[in-house]
Amino acid sequence: MLYLLCALQAALLMSFAQSWAACYAFILQQGATPNSSRLWHAAWQTLKQPRYWARFGFWPHSAWRRCYAVLGIGVGVSLAAALLYKGWYLVTHGHVSIAVGLWYVALTVVLLFLAWCDLYTRLLPDALTIPLMILPWWCVAVDGVALSTPDVAWWWSVALYIGYRYGVAAVYQQWMGAGDLKLFLGLWAVSPQPDAGIGLVLVSTCACWVVQAGWQRRCLPRGACAFGPYLCLAYSVINVWESSLSMGFSPYGF
Repeated sequence: MLYLLCALQAALLMSFAQSWAACYAFILQQGATPNSSRLWHAAWQTLKQPRYWARFGFWPHSAWRRCYAVLGIGVGVSLAAALLYKGWYLVTHGHVSIAVGLWYVALTVVLLFLAWCDLYTRLLPDALTIPLMILPWWCVAVDGVALSTPDVAWWWSVALYIGYRYGVAAVYQQWMGAGDLKLFLGLWAVSPQPDAGIGLVLVSTCACWVVQAGWQRRCLPRGACAFGPYLCLAYSVINVWESSLSMGFSPYGF
């Protein structure tokens, strides 16, 4: 029964995140500047209109692409349900603060929204990616709580981001958008193990290649793609795999 409730809650969060991203994309299409105020305005408009949560703006027409879309939504709901169940388990059986469960709920919403937002707008808002990079430092400085083991992952994330921002002017073409890089480094900073960066790269790139190859029906897919959903997928897979090995919360320092 608990798994069913987690799945229903994940489906509800998926619908909310999709509607939030669609509303944000519509605001940007009207010529508005993408900033944090527009982002939170879209979230508020979505909360006021729950009847639109189940609508998908770009449902594919061909049968095999609809199968890919249904499969992707199913995987997203399943991973979101696993993250929510992990948060519930840690609060009830791990005897940790209820803030841990709220952290997993917030993280689930953020991951789902970033995936949809990148698909709709090809943008990853700094209002959500930057806090993921700052959060580990803030938790250590304020509460003495570490979100990664050890905090070397956070230092590596900051160093790589600074190096990328200053070194990208030396090349003519970016191999990875700055938003994707910030999301990758932010997810790495809040990962349960310091070597999760390698796993994030491997899982996300493999998933991207498989999906794009199937979508384009060619072994070597071409063109740019929204890489944010694959990063969110990779983080969820790594996090769920970690929780399946050990349900304890010791890697996070709580």
